[in-house]
Amino acid sequence: MVKLLRRIAVGFAAVLLLSGLVTLLFSSMGGFDQSLMAPDLSPSSSSPGDLLNLGLVTMTVSGGTLTLIPDSFTNPFSIASLFIATGTVAAEQSERLRNRRLKERLLDEIVQNPGIHLRELHRVLGCAMGALQYHITRLEQESSVMSITNGNSRHFFLSGFSDDHQVLKLASMARNPTVSSILAESIANGQITQAELSRTLSIEKSLVSYYVTNLVRQGVFETVRVFGRERPVVLTDWARTAISNLGLLVI
Repeated sequence: MVKLLRRIAVGFAAVLLLSGLVTLLFSSMGGFDQSLMAPDLSPSSSSPGDLLNLGLVTMTVSGGTLTLIPDSFTNPFSIASLFIATGTVAAEQSERLRNRRLKERLLDEIVQNPGIHLRELHRVLGCAMGALQYHITRLEQESSVMSITNGNSRHFFLSGFSDDHQVLKLASMARNPTVSSILAESIANGQITQAELSRTLSIEKSLVSYYVTNLVRQGVFETVRVFGRERPVVLTDWARTAISNLGLLVI
């Protein structure tokens, strides 16, 4: 939209400049007989008033008064410059408004979805990646937003969300729908085996094993010693408390 406004402004300016050049060309070729106007015009003896303060000139024409616009206002070059300046200001104001709205939407998404990652923000907001990274950087510099890295992804939180890095790591992992489903099943059933998770969630056993092993490594799950080959897992106390208090699950 901003580019379109600029193109329109430049287009109108080009037309005005062209008309000015044509006027100057005709003037130089004697295309206008200025003597036709000269005999009937004489300086007005009336008080100049506010018109002179505005740079306007009044002339008496056959007993009446004619107000002439200064040459600077009728000069096509001046009009073109004024039009370009006005179009540029409007475009800049539109750009600032669009950036402010994007920043507000970005903050709202982070507040509503703690631990959201960059690619997810890009998909939800539908903006250019460069603009998104610019605003993220500014928000982190202002200490409005903080981030952590989990694997190859950056996850974002509102500053003050939590001072516990382990909780932030759990929040970032819970953004994964599969992990979120595994955590939800664990909360609902207490102890649960990988085979039960695979059957209930219709997920391949190898994938369940990958995620459960990682959750155990991060201290989110702990294994329960029982007889038999299959060892169930259960949420640790701190993980259960964090999920409950902070609303980390995305289901």
